[in-house]
Amino acid sequence: MTFDLLDTGGGDRAVLVLHGGAGPRGVAPVVDHFAPRARVLAPTHPGWSGTPRPDWCTGVDDLALAYLDLLDDEDLADVAVVASSFGGWVAAELAVRDRGRRLGRLVLLDAIGPEIEGHPVRLPQPPPG
Repeated sequence: MTFDLLDTGGGDRAVLVLHGGAGPRGVAPVVDHFAPRARVLAPTHPGWSGTPRPDWCTGVDDLALAYLDLLDDEDLADVAVVASSFGGWVAAELAVRDRGRRLGRLVLLDAIGPEIEGHPVRLPQPPPG
């Protein structure tokens, strides 16, 4: 899959930053934080911000596998994944499917999911009043 991908920064470490529903601008401060000392990969999820989404990419599991392919293509290991909101769900799926090959750390920021049979994902509601 071809991604709209921000590939920035430098250093020996790699950080994959996955955005939430607000799109890439929602994680821009995270990218800026890590870029001075690490290579940062920050893809735009297919279908977000006007990007195309392939017909076969229909769920979180498809995104997770596509991002693992990206890490394979870049030959990256011990990658820190920092993910916000919906991106946290994708990151959790990444960790389950990785089997210790590419990921080194997982940081979830206000994440939703993962989907567990019999327990639907519920979006947070604002406080009453």
